[in-house]
Amino acid sequence: MSFFFSVLSLEVIGFFFMLMIVKRRRYPCPIAELASLSYFLGMGFGVYFLMLYHFAGLAFTFAHVVSIPVVMAILTAAYYFSRPERGRELAPEARWKRWNLAEWLLALGVLAQLVWIVFLVIPVPVSSHDAVANYALKAKIFYFAGGIPAGYPAWNEATVAHPGYPPLLPLLMTWVYCFTTFDDLVVKMLMPVIYLAFIVLFYSQMKRFFTRAYAMLAVFLLATIPQLADYATRMYADLILAAFITCAVGYFMLYVREMKSVYMVLAALLMAFSLWVKNEAIVFTGVFAICSIVLCKKTRPSLKQRAFRDTVMALLVMAAIAAPWFFAKLSGGHVNSDIDLARLTPERLWQNVKDIPVMLNLFQQQVFGPKKWNMLWVMVFAGLIWKRKSLWKGECFYLTLFLVLSIAGYFAGYMVTTGENLFFYVNTTLSRFMLHFCGISLFLLAFLVYDDVKQLPSFGE
Repeated sequence: MSFFFSVLSLEVIGFFFMLMIVKRRRYPCPIAELASLSYFLGMGFGVYFLMLYHFAGLAFTFAHVVSIPVVMAILTAAYYFSRPERGRELAPEARWKRWNLAEWLLALGVLAQLVWIVFLVIPVPVSSHDAVANYALKAKIFYFAGGIPAGYPAWNEATVAHPGYPPLLPLLMTWVYCFTTFDDLVVKMLMPVIYLAFIVLFYSQMKRFFTRAYAMLAVFLLATIPQLADYATRMYADLILAAFITCAVGYFMLYVREMKSVYMVLAALLMAFSLWVKNEAIVFTGVFAICSIVLCKKTRPSLKQRAFRDTVMALLVMAAIAAPWFFAKLSGGHVNSDIDLARLTPERLWQNVKDIPVMLNLFQQQVFGPKKWNMLWVMVFAGLIWKRKSLWKGECFYLTLFLVLSIAGYFAGYMVTTGENLFFYVNTTLSRFMLHFCGISLFLLAFLVYDDVKQLPSFGE
């Protein structure tokens, strides 16, 4: 029950910001989308407030933590009680079409996957080596120390692994510990909850672009990817990053289609919070900024001013959200042990370039590895070849540009590694990095083949 209240508290925080920032009356999204999006925003803002507590010298106690959602719940209640007619904002969709057989079968498949994930999570505490070293140990330190210890980002690697890693997942675990008084078993349920929120929000976005049956097909393909489901049972940040980035791109594509400022705000918020999840998010946020600028250039003259204004607003939102963590990290003087540009020599760069065939070999093993990916990457590359003439047209242009630039950023990151040899880094990270791209790739595939698939009776209008 205490875990349920920890999740509910994050939902309350996210819902409050949906009211105050997004103005729900201007964006009457369905309840499922509101609940999943509020949870992600609640995660981000909850961790954001914990960092502010750290700067203010306030301990991470239950009283301090619970005060955040309590205050926001009171303000939300006052918002509705002051004008009861606002309650109509929470009304469910007026029309609900009956599902066809294909939709029911796909939904049951997703539900079966979720139940299986929960069964795998419940019996054991965090046990994977990287999950313990990079996330669980830090959460324990934060909880028992009553906050982030002084000088933490500058700690030696022998004390705690990668202290410069963004702290969203450890702080999120600390949040749950404050509610459950350190229940090391139930904290793992965070990952199935995040998995569920990701699937629901992804479906909600897909339904805004395509028919409901087609959206459900895309969700089924995403939810049953073995690698994604596997990471929903582990305490790793990669699933969270994939969720934030994929859904941010989804809202950006809605902005491209409708040019409503609310979509750019939501995309910017999710992108900004991704910087609290993993360092690799720097690539995605940079590419997001580039795509937004390109959109300003390409959009029709009557909308250029709005696009420019919304892009500036998005960049300011990302800067404001990212500032506390980057301030804490830079003030601690942390140095990245994997990519240290001061140690990058021409000889090391050339050695990395010579190892590119090794990287490509490991990449093709992933692409043709159904054990981890089913047929996802085979379908994606087949779709890219089949619909190659559509890649740089219309809405697909921005998805293609985002993927190409992001992949180039990851490739550049591999080329400037200075720690172990390139084989070590690719062999240990490639499958996790590809998880970051699977949702966006599925988005692009859905756009490319929609005109053909919608001709089928089960997936048409």
